[in-house]
Amino acid sequence: MRGTSSTSFAEVLRQVEAAHAADSSAREPEAQELFSVADAIDSSNQLVRTLSDPGRPAEVKEAAVRALLSSRVSPRTLETTLEVVRRRWSEQEDILDALELLGVSALLDQARAEGVLEQVETELFEVSQLIDGSGDLTGALDGARERPAERAALLGRLLEGRVHRLTAALASRAVGRRTEAKPARRVEEFARFASDRRRRAVAAVSSAVPLNDSQQSRLGAVLAGIYGREIQLNLQIDPEVVGGLRIQVGDDLYDATVLARLSRARSQLVA
Repeated sequence: MRGTSSTSFAEVLRQVEAAHAADSSAREPEAQELFSVADAIDSSNQLVRTLSDPGRPAEVKEAAVRALLSSRVSPRTLETTLEVVRRRWSEQEDILDALELLGVSALLDQARAEGVLEQVETELFEVSQLIDGSGDLTGALDGARERPAERAALLGRLLEGRVHRLTAALASRAVGRRTEAKPARRVEEFARFASDRRRRAVAAVSSAVPLNDSQQSRLGAVLAGIYGREIQLNLQIDPEVVGGLRIQVGDDLYDATVLARLSRARSQLVA
């Protein structure tokens, strides 16, 4: 995704990650629901056009989503889908990609929580190489291009017991979406998404009062400047935090005053 879509996805992803940090339950069912939502929308060209049309009123899009999903998914999945359709997307397909990657993100958050994110990343790359290196497997997956559920089941059976269950779920999803992309490339895309997630640092942020979107963006930018990479903010409210803000990144602990000094020092060094 590029341009407007990239910005929209980053905004929704930040909200979803914050929700996962606050409530770690049901990540895997949520991922499967998001995959199902993407597939349900993808099955109707009219629905895709309606939800991705920047000129369509937001209330029309939200009504369409509620009519389709209210009785079929959890409240959190419904709200995530509403957040997606409220935003602008550069390409029609981007709204489907966003929903799918949010599901992927939920599974990767689960992998991180279990301490197996690096394993899942490595195994996804290996699955991609496995598909590339097997003419029979590539042929079987290509032959079932119009039957994505069959492709997902085939790869799932092959991987069962050989990789982590989260790797198997992600790889099966990668080949289980109706798309022109080659199965091996789809699995590789998920592996690279996992790699990007693993390289990001995580900041535990405690604040005396909730931080608004602008404050979160500024804080993320300051931390990214200090560490040289994107920082995921896990937010929590603690009225007793001295100075109103406490940030921990790995073994580094800052309060708002220290962080401000570091930011100024970095600016002076760059200048």
